[in-house]
Amino acid sequence: MSRLKSIFDQQRKAIPLGKLLGRGGEGAVFEIVGEPDLVAKIYHPDKARERQQKIAAMVASGIQTQVSNAAFPLSPLYEGAGTFAGFTMRRIGKQKPVHQLYSPASRRNEFPNADYRLLLRTALNIARAVAAVHSTGCVVGDLNHSGILVGADATATLIDCDSFQFSKDGRIFYCSVGVPDYTPPELQGKSLENINRTPNHDAFGLGVAIFSLLFLGRHPFSGRYLGRGDMPEERAIAEYRFAYSSDKSRTQTEPPPFAPTLSYVPRELATAFEACFGPGGANNGRPKPADWISLLQRAETQLVKCTASAAHFYFSSAPNCPWCALEKAIPGFVAFPSPININPTTPLDLGQLIAAIRGVSDPGTAPALYSAMPAVQSAPSVQNKGALDASWGQFLTATLGGVAAAVLLRLGYVPPLLGVGALAAAAYFALKNPKQLHANGPRSHQLKQAWDQVDQRYRSEGDASRFNEARRQSELRIREYNDLPNEEARRLADLSRKQRELQLKYFLERFSLVNAKIKSVGSARKATLRSHGIDTAADISRQRIEQIPGFGPATAGLLLSWRSDLERRFVFNPGQPVNPSDIAQVKSDIAQRRINLETALKADLIAIRTAAAEIGRSRTDLTNRARAIWIEFKQAEADEKVRVFGDVAARRWVFGVACFAAFIVAGANSSGPRAASVTSTPPPSRSSASAPSAAPNFATGTSSSPPNVSVPGKITAQPTVTPQVGSSVQLAPPRAERLPQEPQKSTIEAAVAPLVAPPLDPPREVKPPPQPPTDSNLGVAQTVLNTAMPDPAIGRLKDLGFTASIESSWTPTALSALREFKIVNHLPPDSRLDPMTTQALQSPQAIARNRSFLGGWATDAACTQGTQLTISAQEARTEGGVCTFDAFLPSRSGWTVRGHCQVGADRWPATISFTVSGAALSWSSAKGNATYYRCR
Repeated sequence: MSRLKSIFDQQRKAIPLGKLLGRGGEGAVFEIVGEPDLVAKIYHPDKARERQQKIAAMVASGIQTQVSNAAFPLSPLYEGAGTFAGFTMRRIGKQKPVHQLYSPASRRNEFPNADYRLLLRTALNIARAVAAVHSTGCVVGDLNHSGILVGADATATLIDCDSFQFSKDGRIFYCSVGVPDYTPPELQGKSLENINRTPNHDAFGLGVAIFSLLFLGRHPFSGRYLGRGDMPEERAIAEYRFAYSSDKSRTQTEPPPFAPTLSYVPRELATAFEACFGPGGANNGRPKPADWISLLQRAETQLVKCTASAAHFYFSSAPNCPWCALEKAIPGFVAFPSPININPTTPLDLGQLIAAIRGVSDPGTAPALYSAMPAVQSAPSVQNKGALDASWGQFLTATLGGVAAAVLLRLGYVPPLLGVGALAAAAYFALKNPKQLHANGPRSHQLKQAWDQVDQRYRSEGDASRFNEARRQSELRIREYNDLPNEEARRLADLSRKQRELQLKYFLERFSLVNAKIKSVGSARKATLRSHGIDTAADISRQRIEQIPGFGPATAGLLLSWRSDLERRFVFNPGQPVNPSDIAQVKSDIAQRRINLETALKADLIAIRTAAAEIGRSRTDLTNRARAIWIEFKQAEADEKVRVFGDVAARRWVFGVACFAAFIVAGANSSGPRAASVTSTPPPSRSSASAPSAAPNFATGTSSSPPNVSVPGKITAQPTVTPQVGSSVQLAPPRAERLPQEPQKSTIEAAVAPLVAPPLDPPREVKPPPQPPTDSNLGVAQTVLNTAMPDPAIGRLKDLGFTASIESSWTPTALSALREFKIVNHLPPDSRLDPMTTQALQSPQAIARNRSFLGGWATDAACTQGTQLTISAQEARTEGGVCTFDAFLPSRSGWTVRGHCQVGADRWPATISFTVSGAALSWSSAKGNATYYRCR
């Protein structure tokens, strides 16, 4: 310290040094007593000898007079007997290192009123400063965040100018230092002692500084490496792995989580970053400072203000506000705090505004348009009486078709289906409403279409839902506005309760990671930490650090140890009042919200008035238009009814009688003289015919004669057997002798007693259980299947877990199990055993019950608290509510069901998706997602 008492300049004038302003690896910077605009940099003795000639050459060149935004040496300083000690330079006002501006944590304290506009203007001024240095023939060389000071007015000044590369009289004074994260790829890992730096090398460091400002402290090469192993930042730079590049297949790197991408900056800026950090940049391809100046000036004109936050500005070409997205993604993160400009004035009387909003008349529910139509008693026009209706040809064709169909059915010369088809076609043309197929179509039909169109518009444009929604939104804002004083009081009270926590936070924020000396945490790792939002001791937490690629528990422990050492130095002062900036921030937020709500309420008043006026006008205009069409429509109906074939209702009644007569003719045809020779047999019971295991086996031969069944009492009959769906057996016309006596009904009914079975329509096509050979001489009573033998389908349902036991018949329990199986396996949700269901049951890919959503579930895998959710094919029930299933929807993965859920008095429609993976069930709906574990 004694050497600092004898510092003098070239004129041997004593330079009294004052307070220490800063200390670095080369020396220290002091105030000069009596010279508020100057400071003195005093080198360490071993560094002074290295810099003496360079400083003398710089001072002699007069370079300090050419550049105003760089602190070049002004005059050399000496000590003792004339030993070079350092130099004087211009004092930089209240400017601070640039990293305190682009870091959100330090910006809140050091630049409380800074927004994105200031960051963009600062980047522009840094480019101007570098351009000015290059104009003198100097190269910055070691361009990094510590060598750039910025002010609250966005001014930028380059310091440490004594390390710049400078040439004088053919001699080059090299810049022998450099920060790895600002060093270009072609110089990574090389000794910088005697390397001739170029402006293109500076262009890389300038690009990093600009990128860090525009992307809130993120380094362009700090991202998530997609390959194997770690990717240190120095290696990423050397391999041109620009984390935000569009060429991800080459870089194998993507931006950090939640970071904005190049799509949020103008396209020409994104192109410049790609050129600066890509492989082509080393060949003098990086944007020059002059290029950045032009790009940033144009970018300033593209900034827009966010509609959601007054503190957010972003580029108009961005898909949305990136700062809003960041604040939503990272809890507690504030990209740009609201400016502390409290305006207590209210633009208008809020009470009058609220009264005006609530005073707008509610249009209410629109009455049905039919109700507004007058009762019209229209007399038909004289000229229409007796005239042919326009659709008379249609009715005449239908009538002739009906007559032809009846004749075909009666004579039986053609297959009956052809006659039935002709009758159906005739009925279609006779009963359908005439349509406007051409200009001569019925006038009433044209008018009805026009009235329907007006009615549809009336229901759409006259609906009051938009008015109700606007009113609801305004009421929510009014409620929020009235609650602002309470919210402000709550937030201020929270500040008082968290006084110790806030004091500790502000204490830790004073310790920047840049200036910290932590073992194994160098400048490159510090840059990576800053890229992930960790700038001060207050930002350090184990979870945040270990989430960064390449940072494990060991590095996290070193950083946490550094923070713990600082925390032990903290002393809580309970008497210290709450930080005024925190109070001002709360009041600023409340005031800004009050202004925003007032502006929104003004817009709500206009929207509500507009909606009410438009709804009323639409209802009036459309009602008047519909009324005119209605009167003309009723007149057209009256005119058409008096025409020949004009009354559609009368046509339908007449043709209905004709259809009934035609069916009687068809029935008489089927029971005519030839039918009298067929033996009448009692129809089989429906249940016995449809029971899959109770149907008798009829032996069919190769001849055309039908199978014979021996009935007790030696009564010979040939029953008519309806073939199963898909059967290829053709039966010849039955021939039997008429018997004088009735068959023994009681014996037959006893033999074919019905079984309980699932309703099958059409009958299922499944193979019956194996039966012993049937003797042709046995009777019906002797050939009935054993009703106690279980159905194979029921056994399969038991194997799949849908029923607990094998039922002897299709009981309601078995039918319910069948329905559950069909729902789980994406079949129609019914109890029919059709061929598709039979195939699904036999398939080895059939989904079992224990692999479906059915059963009991709990929130913990061990089910320690018992079953909390029970799901059946009808509902899902918990202790708090129930969801009833209405329909199962097709789903590629899992199951999707539509229904209604109810909790207490609240009931809402819901669409729920189930996915089962092992013992875990994923429940997904519009209300959220949840995971349960199977208990039973």
